[in-house]
Amino acid sequence: MKPGSIRKFDWLYLGSIAVSLLGFVFNYDTIAAQTNAELAAQGVEGLSTGVLIGGLLFGTAISLALWFMISILRIELAKWLLLLLTAWSVLTTATAAASVFDSSVAWGLISTIMTIVALWFLFQPDAKAWFAEKAMKEGVLALMHARILLKK
Repeated sequence: MKPGSIRKFDWLYLGSIAVSLLGFVFNYDTIAAQTNAELAAQGVEGLSTGVLIGGLLFGTAISLALWFMISILRIELAKWLLLLLTAWSVLTTATAAASVFDSSVAWGLISTIMTIVALWFLFQPDAKAWFAEKAMKEGVLALMHARILLKK
């Protein structure tokens, strides 16, 4: 069974993904206008819808894959990847907030804060023990497998 910290991570991290999706839905017109302007400046007009939907799907897929690797597969490396991506998110959210603070930035800020709190739960003693327990089991199984191979 998952420890309390991992269950809290699940709720907060999946909640942060939901907040991001809601922010996208509620601010689609603003985001599309900004994307259209940026693409027009580069001479690639009319691609904003595809770029936005593609980016949303890609980002959501990465987020859900990281959650799956952390919470279901118990891959500790994924925790560190999430930490790096969250650090990047903090920088980009801070940059966006410094230039213009609108509703889309507010949704991003809420989502980022939820992800930071979720990450905090991954570094709690019960979560560390949970990850270590899997690593120990895998180590024992690897040793048993190696002994069987050496006997042959």
